[in-house]
Amino acid sequence: QVSRALSLNIKTVGKYWLLSPEEVGEVFKRGKQRAKRTDAYEATLVAWIREFPDLSSSQIRDRLQQIQPDGCFRERTVRRYVASLRKKHNLPRQEESRQYESVDELPPGQQLQLDFGETWVRPSRGATPVKLYCMGAVLAHSRYKYALWRDRPFTTVTFLDAMNSCFAFFGGMPAELVIDQDKLAVVSENHGDILFTQEFEAFKQDGKLQVRLCRKHDPESKGKIEAVIKYLKYHFAKNRYYKGLADWNEETLEWLGRTGNACVHGTTKKVPAEVFLFEQQHLRPVPFPRQ
Repeated sequence: QVSRALSLNIKTVGKYWLLSPEEVGEVFKRGKQRAKRTDAYEATLVAWIREFPDLSSSQIRDRLQQIQPDGCFRERTVRRYVASLRKKHNLPRQEESRQYESVDELPPGQQLQLDFGETWVRPSRGATPVKLYCMGAVLAHSRYKYALWRDRPFTTVTFLDAMNSCFAFFGGMPAELVIDQDKLAVVSENHGDILFTQEFEAFKQDGKLQVRLCRKHDPESKGKIEAVIKYLKYHFAKNRYYKGLADWNEETLEWLGRTGNACVHGTTKKVPAEVFLFEQQHLRPVPFPRQ
């Protein structure tokens, strides 16, 4: 009855049931004095935060997983520990506003949302920043993500190459593509009459791909990919040193494998990588690229 009334696990209630108030106080005191596994990384974490004051707890957790792949660093545990370190060492962090995301759910294999972004990164501390350009993609049903970076702006040809890489990564292609009215794919649009670039029209016809255009920064129609681009820019690229394009793209996919595709999604409450195994069965075969 106590367990139900206090919404506590019955084993927790049993642990304290026969203890006196003084003994309960001793248990709590020992708990506060108990060493945490993350204590071994305190100096490292403080150094990271001093170098990048706006480093998020999710970025710190990812770095810990990089240096200790076999370690189990729970998201909540790291978040609480980082918060205690910031308070202990007086290292405040700026609050970020929550981003809006569309929650419309679609059947598996139906839609892929695509968008572009750009950001500045540094090869090392004090070095001249380098501008990188990103294409991000997310399957609307599973929220399984893919990204590709370039050190030069995308052209129609490199965009289509990136799309082929994306489909190869997913092991198939969806029925529909949602994209901005971007010059890489669209020549003009007049009252619903859309003229695609010659290369993109051929790509669309070869894959029998339905294309839906939307306005830039339109969360109602492509909120999922808007969130992914911000995720790539502010959780992967930010506070990370750039060592070259090949390494950067490899690190991106490894990072997605540890975080964006492996962690429970805030909206669906499911792990994208697990849902993707089901959605992949509904993707269409990728046609051979046109010569």
